[in-house]
Amino acid sequence: MDKAFGSLIKDHKKVKSIIEELLSTQANASVKRRDLLLQLKEELKLHEEIEENVVYPIFEEKKQIKDLTLEAYEEHHIVDVLLEEVENTETNDETWKAKLTVLKENLWHHIEEEEKRLFPEAAKILKQRELDSIQRDVTQIKESEGSKTL
Repeated sequence: MDKAFGSLIKDHKKVKSIIEELLSTQANASVKRRDLLLQLKEELKLHEEIEENVVYPIFEEKKQIKDLTLEAYEEHHIVDVLLEEVENTETNDETWKAKLTVLKENLWHHIEEEEKRLFPEAAKILKQRELDSIQRDVTQIKESEGSKTL
């Protein structure tokens, strides 16, 4: 797969790790759960902004992957709704972990679709200058965001 998507795949791994850590927490670890949930929300927000403002618009122009791209937008929306549901549930509520598990399942599906179908297909059909542009823009946004957190 093209290196243009390497940073996004790295984000996927980080998000998966945060969710796994969240799922391993106990109900009485409310501070840790809230901290991890905030970290997850920040990671997802930046990742979605990059995909929706940099990557997906380029994908949408390609008829071969337009449907997959439109589906990816909708999956982002569902993940956002589920994340909000988890956030609005007390961390010691017995349904909290179930809600987080449903979020995880939806997120894993989305990640798998991107990594196994959307990104590989895009790498085949996009011109090298488009791939380079994606990589450059993603790197620039991430570096800009990184400097804001210092």
